[in-house]
This record gives sequence, structure tokens and C-alpha cells, in this order.
Amino acid sequence: MAFDSSPIWGVADLSETKSERFTSPESLDMVHRLRRESSAVLVGRGTVERDDCSLSVRRVELLKGQKQPTRVVLDPSLKILEGDYSVLRDGFETLIYHLQSEGQGVDDVTTLDLGDSVKLVGVKESVPRINNSKRHLSPELVLKDLSSRGFDHIMVEGGPATARAFLDAGAVDRAILVRAPVEFQVPVPAGINVETLLKAGLEMIGTTEMGGDIVEYWTRKGLLWPNPELSMW
Repeated sequence: MAFDSSPIWGVADLSETKSERFTSPESLDMVHRLRRESSAVLVGRGTVERDDCSLSVRRVELLKGQKQPTRVVLDPSLKILEGDYSVLRDGFETLIYHLQSEGQGVDDVTTLDLGDSVKLVGVKESVPRINNSKRHLSPELVLKDLSSRGFDHIMVEGGPATARAFLDAGAVDRAILVRAPVEFQVPVPAGINVETLLKAGLEMIGTTEMGGDIVEYWTRKGLLWPNPELSMW
């Protein structure tokens, strides 16, 4: 995930009318390398609504015979279907996880009129809601279902609420944080800080500079980094 340099770890600037990339081209190249190493790239609905992101590998070449990673979108109420987003129409595989209706099972998958590349997956609500609290998808149940489908390396790319949910669930093995040398005028707080990462069982093993950005590398204690050179994974 990417943040500004402010103490509250801003992820967007409310003074801007349009979401703009604020990290370096080198950091963006790294994101595409990480996507290439992943079997699936996961985001919350808000990231799709805000950025209309494709979540595909474009800035680096795919390996011979490799296909694009599957996009995974968490959208409890399926509001994403009201829009015209790239992940719904570009032909690459997309799984949209939502909270199922009564009588549906986790394997109840529907394609509706979205084409063969987009599938809707209903998941049970793991914790009963209190009054009118927001409906949430359980990271544990989503990961369990993804594992049953053969996905073994999931990249949680955003947004901050989604990343925080997976951190709080202890479901993150490694984290890469990009701190850009900018400070937003009206920053949107990430809700993530060093304490969040430590509580998630992660420890920082190093930092590098990437096109002016400072990149932090965090891993679960005792878990080796995939590449001896931190910045090359």
C-alpha cells in the first residue's frame, strides 16, 4: 500500500477532485512485478469505484505461458454491478465476493449476464450485525474459499479498510509499504500504523529507496523473504 509522508499515513487527498497516482514510476513497476508473482489480486469495492483499476500486469512482461492474475473484489452488497468498470468488461477473470442471501452456500456461484469471466461468490456473514452496523465479509472465509479454488498467493492491494481487515484478522504474511515524499493538504487517514502491523504479527526487516519513495518491507516473524534482494520481489 502507498501512503503520503504525513504522520497520519494519508492514502488520498480530499482537496483533489480526481484520484491521482502519487508514487514514483519505479514503485509502480514494483506493484506490477508483485501482481505477476500473485495468483490473485484482491481489493475492496471502493478501490474499483474510485480508480476504475484493471489490476492487471502491464508494466512488466508476463512469464511465458502465464496468464493475468485473477481479480478479487470484496463487495458485500454487490453495488459494483451498478457501474461500468474495467474489471466487469475487459474479459479477464474476476471473482466478486458478496454476503450471501438466506439459503445460499459458499459454493453458490452465479454468472448472471456478466459473461463467463466474472463470477459472483456468496459468503456467509461470520459475525451477527449489531443494530444497523455495516455488513462485512470475513477475510478468513474469503481466503478459505480462494484456497479451495487453488489460489495460493493472494495480493491484497487495497484500499486501506480492506488491508486493515486482513491485518486485524492475522491473515497477512508479508506487507510492502510505500511512503511517498509528498504530504496531502487534506489527507484521508489509512487507519493503519506501525502498531497495526506489529499487532498483526509482522516485523520490519528493511527499507529501500525507490524513485524517491521509501519502501518498507514487513514479514511474519520467522518467515523468510522470497528474494534475498528485498526490492526485487
